[in-house]
Amino acid sequence: MSIQDQLRGFIASELSWDRPASELTDDYPLLEKEVVDSLGIFKIISFIESEFDVEVEDEELIPDNFESLAAITKLVGGKVQV
Repeated sequence: MSIQDQLRGFIASELSWDRPASELTDDYPLLEKEVVDSLGIFKIISFIESEFDVEVEDEELIPDNFESLAAITKLVGGKVQV
């Protein structure tokens, strides 16, 4: 399963997404549409750090990194060693 699919599944099941995970598109504005709030960001960070064995640095805690599924995937993809 891809990083993006894992993140999509987590957001769909753990945050305020009340539609099928397949409707969570890569560029859906998560912050703007209030799918992710500040608590949601910390839940995502916890998931990322435990699932992918990486650390999200304080300076990476900016809205741009969490505005969409594509942005979160880019953040994680830059940290994961293949």
